Amino acid sequence: MKPRPFLTKELFLAGTLILICFAIALSLGAQTSSRKEVRSDPQAGSSPSVQQELVQIETGFFEAWRTNDQAYFREHMAENGVFWGEDGVVSRDQHLASLQAAAKSCTMQGFGLSDFGALPLASGAYLLTYKAQQYANCNGEKLPIHMNGSSIYILKAGRWQAIYRAIVPQKNER
Repeated sequence: MKPRPFLTKELFLAGTLILICFAIALSLGAQTSSRKEVRSDPQAGSSPSVQQELVQIETGFFEAWRTNDQAYFREHMAENGVFWGEDGVVSRDQHLASLQAAAKSCTMQGFGLSDFGALPLASGAYLLTYKAQQYANCNGEKLPIHMNGSSIYILKAGRWQAIYRAIVPQKNER
């Protein structure tokens, strides 16, 4: 029987979640009272207009990846935002650099997003979850089609920004 390493996948994911919650708490604490408040009943889920706005922004991330529009990522991802994927956690700047490198070797023919859910986490913070289908390849190799995605959005300076984004392939993709 092989001993399990001290830093298992479960510990890594738990640590990542703690760091994300800490980053959200810091970001929310740093906001000023002049920001626009969005209120919803936490037991009823998100307000339809907030969910629609977040879905629109998230769809924009996929369109920006398809068209190599890094400005969209800069505008809609918080400066202290992080991206989590199968390669681990990277900063916004590291993610932008990887997108720039991928633009030379990757193409996306199309995408689709579905099964959205929005959950209020705190005043001015929402978790958006969804399923994605992407039709893309990098260096001639087909990327996984079916993906699971989640983003945490904060209301900063009167607009929604992603402070955390995660996109991973669905297990046992069919």
